[in-house]
Amino acid sequence: MRGYGIALAALLLSSEVLASVTVRKTDRGPTGYEVDFRYVNTTAKRVLIGGGMQPFTDQFHTTGTSYRFNGRYDPHDYKPGDFYVSNPSPQLPAEPAYKWPYEMTQSAEGVWTYTAPFPSGIYSFAYLVNCNYAPNCSIDTGHLVIDPDLPPFQNVPGDQVSSSFQVPFDARFQFSPELNTNFDYALDTPDPHLHRGTVQTANYTSPGSIHPAPDVHDFGIYLPAEYGRSPGNKSYPLLYLSHGAGGNGADWENLGRMSHILDNLIRLGHIPPTVVVTPSFYNLDASGGRFIYGNKSHSVPIPPADAVRQNFEKYLFPWVEAHYDVCRNASCRAFAGLSMGGVLAYEMFVNATDTFDYYGMFSPATNPPYVNASSVAETPALMRKGIMVAYGLYDFVFPQARALQEALDAVGIRYINRVTPFGAHYWNTWLDELWWFGVKVLWKDLPFGVETGRK
Repeated sequence: MRGYGIALAALLLSSEVLASVTVRKTDRGPTGYEVDFRYVNTTAKRVLIGGGMQPFTDQFHTTGTSYRFNGRYDPHDYKPGDFYVSNPSPQLPAEPAYKWPYEMTQSAEGVWTYTAPFPSGIYSFAYLVNCNYAPNCSIDTGHLVIDPDLPPFQNVPGDQVSSSFQVPFDARFQFSPELNTNFDYALDTPDPHLHRGTVQTANYTSPGSIHPAPDVHDFGIYLPAEYGRSPGNKSYPLLYLSHGAGGNGADWENLGRMSHILDNLIRLGHIPPTVVVTPSFYNLDASGGRFIYGNKSHSVPIPPADAVRQNFEKYLFPWVEAHYDVCRNASCRAFAGLSMGGVLAYEMFVNATDTFDYYGMFSPATNPPYVNASSVAETPALMRKGIMVAYGLYDFVFPQARALQEALDAVGIRYINRVTPFGAHYWNTWLDELWWFGVKVLWKDLPFGVETGRK
């Protein structure tokens, strides 16, 4: 299940190559690495690379609200301190006022290529065929094609609409004193025989669910390398890790290399071997219609956090405990999530307080009412949890996350705060936050004190 992420390059040796992505170490600027894309399509008139590929910017020309104030760079113009950010597509003007930087050229009949230097990071991508404006091209318009030779991690076909690759960090060319955009903690572990866990998808009984089948729902699961090898009946700490709006349970692995991050957190001794479950919160019932990943023409409302919590408590949590060797008490259970998943983590904090002792609220899109003195008086355990509130410096949920912090401060609830210095509302931010959640918060001594973050 991990083959798609093991090799540095997706090299295809067959003479019938349809596509390939190759990450090459160049030992020269601007980044020390170049990425070669090759795609075969004999009927295409134009091919862009999209599906998650973003323009670059720098910390002085970034905003999440308007293209007018964004310094948007082609990757060929990269300089240390630049980073890629999510694209506020509704604000972008049509071509030629704004030209998408990732345009392939036809190097031979039907053979499309593109080469550019890329800095450290994980990049999701798909080919946009006969597409004239990248932000408008999606799977439902018929323009988006997933790389046929680098399939994404997913439960069933259609659960993901992009593949991904990773570029390492080279400090000679990419180091910036203002930022740390080194994402090598998400690379495959250097000693895979000892520290590489397994990641897979699983289906469980969930009455009322409509995907992937009636009364069946799904999740992804990471099992640490030693799982199943240790003698005796060992129960492993358990982290639930939620996606955000418009995503599903395969996102954290396909787009965020969650398993590599966990391998390295465990290998370096930041956390003990831990099981991670990545659930899906859409399609738990038919009330909002079926969620189809990447289908812009079919909008599905985000399910209420309390309804998701109740479903998970009734079906998901018991199923996981019955089928895996995982811990069954709050001291070794955690819930974290990004964006709307951060809202779900907050929901678990206030309404499933006795189920988890650790919470990661990454780019949380929370809104009041928040905890207050009455909440704490009614549930004193709120004061004795390990909490991280994290968001990007250029994150559009920055005000909401700060408001959540102010509410926690007002009642004296201790937590760790991480403001990702290069972070927009995008995967590079959430990689950073998962890593520091493991380093500074997960399974650390409670209650949190002023020294907790130093250990």
